[in-house]
Amino acid sequence: MARCGCGGNTCTCQVLAGSNIQVTGTGSQANPYVITGAPASLDAGDNITITGAGTVGDPFVITAVTDCAEVRTCISAGPGITYNSTTGVISSDGSSIVNTACGLDGDGSAGSPLTITAGAWPYPCDVTTRGTPVYCDANGQLRTTPPHTATQAVQQTQTAYPDVLVPNPDDTQVEVVMLAVVNPDPCRPAFMIIEQEVEASVDMPINSTANWGIGTDDMVFRFNNGNSPQVNVTSQHTKVVATIIGAGVATVTQFRVTMGRGTGGATYDRIQTFLQAFILSIAD
Repeated sequence: MARCGCGGNTCTCQVLAGSNIQVTGTGSQANPYVITGAPASLDAGDNITITGAGTVGDPFVITAVTDCAEVRTCISAGPGITYNSTTGVISSDGSSIVNTACGLDGDGSAGSPLTITAGAWPYPCDVTTRGTPVYCDANGQLRTTPPHTATQAVQQTQTAYPDVLVPNPDDTQVEVVMLAVVNPDPCRPAFMIIEQEVEASVDMPINSTANWGIGTDDMVFRFNNGNSPQVNVTSQHTKVVATIIGAGVATVTQFRVTMGRGTGGATYDRIQTFLQAFILSIAD
């Protein structure tokens, strides 16, 4: 430090301590200057606690302490609110606080609570046991149960044949009638009523026999025991069955037209079928 004239073992430079700074030593090699920071003076105010020495190893920790009684004085009641500053209880003051629109009545007060506007139950059964719930959808809109569905599927065929011999074995399949059906209700199973009809036209020589029907059910058996051939012998027969199909399910219903016990040269030249399904969603 030549500029300070510190050519020997001591330094004549003057070092002054500023605020919160402490300087020790004389500036000599044996007793050099040591400059350290002095902790600031901190005073704790109301409800404040200060701990620590303000050093790296023991920093200041400042803690605020309060209680409910002090906080309650800072709270006030707004419109429609009652506030007890002694107990801290916040409640409604019972005044009108809600505006209602379609489907709701009342103002939310103690004397006029919110209610749903409902019509009179028009059925002879008990609403408590037979009424269906109301639901809330993803958009916050009230919904009732989905509507029930009822639909019909129909197929009619008429096939001409070139005088085919009626088969002799009973219940011989001569046609298969198929109808595609769908339960349009995606929420409920459906009760499906199926009507099957068959009509055959048969030519029967003297002493010939024939029968026809649906599946294993023989609907008619004829025996020409007269004195002349019988031409275009016709009869129509119906069978009704039922089943249940699941919600939204597509399926195929079918029936077999069968003939048999053909003897004496009996032939058929026309078969007419009618197949229809009534699909009714099942009530909840």
